[in-house]
Amino acid sequence: MLLIACDFDGTITRHDTLHLIVETFGERGLWQAIEPRLRAGEVTLEQAMQEEFDTVRATPEQVRDLVLREAGLRDGFPELVAWAHERGHRLIVFSSGFRSVIEAALEHWGLGHLHVESHEAVFTPEGCRLVWSDRGDRCDECGRHCKRHDLRAHARRGERLVYIGDGVSDRCGAAMADVVFARAHLARDLAEDGVPFLPFEDFVEVRERLERVSTLAA
Repeated sequence: MLLIACDFDGTITRHDTLHLIVETFGERGLWQAIEPRLRAGEVTLEQAMQEEFDTVRATPEQVRDLVLREAGLRDGFPELVAWAHERGHRLIVFSSGFRSVIEAALEHWGLGHLHVESHEAVFTPEGCRLVWSDRGDRCDECGRHCKRHDLRAHARRGERLVYIGDGVSDRCGAAMADVVFARAHLARDLAEDGVPFLPFEDFVEVRERLERVSTLAA
């Protein structure tokens, strides 16, 4: 059997909801200034996100409506969810985003039954407060409280780990996996590090590859 660990922003969605929220209700272009500092190790992912969302002023309803209108669902994801259920595999959403946003989008797409591991944000017209989930001790690999902690908590003996992601926060999860599907920044990072992965642009490709590689679930 498989544990399919799937990132949300830029993976399940066509557009990163975090960037959408900041660009619409916060300071436009801020991520372009922050990202080089993040990649250089000058700030942590959490510090970078806090810096971004300190500028956001919006109600929960405004944020939800924006995400449902603009995020977009990547092709083939509902079919992958249905396939995993039929085959007895587990698919869990592991995100560095916000539960209220993720669950609203999944519910809108008819996928509200999926289990989500993420952080949270409290949106108000006066400001935004980020609420970090407990991700255990700092990771020995990345030095952060990363998705590796959540993945270990959900791992079961006998399951093979499939990781699907696109960004900086996915690197440690990808390092744990038996098979990695990567796109965008994650694909470039893994290629530079010589780490094997399967590129993808939609979940039709992911499902077809998983169906062909029958030995994964053996």
